[in-house]
Amino acid sequence: MSDTTTGDAPDRQLTDRTIDVQPREIKEAAFRALCAAGADPLEAQEGALAVLRAEAEEHAGLRLLEQLLDADWTTPLRPAAARDASWAGGTLRELDSAGQPPLRTALQLLDLASDTQDGEISVTRTPAPRIPGLLWNDLLLRHTASLRRRIVIATAHAGTAPDDGDATDYLTVQDGVLSATQTLASEAVTALLPQTNADSTVVMVLPEPVNTDPETTNIAPKALKVREKQWQSMYRLSRKYLVPDA
Repeated sequence: MSDTTTGDAPDRQLTDRTIDVQPREIKEAAFRALCAAGADPLEAQEGALAVLRAEAEEHAGLRLLEQLLDADWTTPLRPAAARDASWAGGTLRELDSAGQPPLRTALQLLDLASDTQDGEISVTRTPAPRIPGLLWNDLLLRHTASLRRRIVIATAHAGTAPDDGDATDYLTVQDGVLSATQTLASEAVTALLPQTNADSTVVMVLPEPVNTDPETTNIAPKALKVREKQWQSMYRLSRKYLVPDA
């Protein structure tokens, strides 16, 4: 349990001290807040795990939660609207993510790209929907371990002026550790990525096997040092949604 009260005390009564909060409390608070906003429980669970990792590794759980909540969650959940596109590298699906919360888009990109046969390359692409980088950190680690295949996230940024050029950021998992770079070690993989002249987010699943134990992606069940004000802010967001007793 955390060593602070969980009431609605005004911020002026709180200090900026560091307190101990159990991981399950952070995950539950994020889950409740996302459900209150309108996320499906499965989406909220994925988002909550990402918030927990962001807090445990970057001390940025509240920042990520606020980014995930800053979306139009009133849009009803709909099946992923994707179309097959011509591409010589393998299976390419274009995802229509217009108006969707970034969390929902990220999960649909991963689901579509993961829906492939062993030995095949699968790619899903969508216009860049402002998916927070901290969200990808958690999703990529856990989904790579679960799928046991290499996943590459490529975020393309088109230049804003004629001489700016284009830039692409890559995120993948190497030996169980996240690797963020602007150049992939494998030119063959880079060549397989579909070319784009605009901002876009691409998820690629390669046939390359990855032997990462899913247990290694879990956050250790020990108390985390959290700023009291940040924890109270997260808790207040969670109070908008009450999970009924089982």
